[in-house]
Amino acid sequence: MASNIGLDEEDFIELLEMLVNVSLTDIKNFETALASGNYTSAAMSAHSIKGAAANLGLTDISAVAAELEKASKNSDLSSIPEKIASLKQQLNHISETLK
Repeated sequence: MASNIGLDEEDFIELLEMLVNVSLTDIKNFETALASGNYTSAAMSAHSIKGAAANLGLTDISAVAAELEKASKNSDLSSIPEKIASLKQQLNHISETLK
């Protein structure tokens, strides 16, 4: 994957570690914004995850974040818990793989 985006493996791993850490923070921010009814802020947090994941070629994570962004913009809360769980699972998998 690293070579697909023009990075050596060491730099790619470093970026993956940063992505996991920042995305977990973005998920917390998303949940906090959602709990307070600030759907715009929640959408921004999801957008951040979507873009960062896409930049690293992590299309599954990016797609789930895009769905979260859309759901929060539309105030469609029904699918959000499942999508949050999916994101956390994928990020934790990356984190465990990097150890």
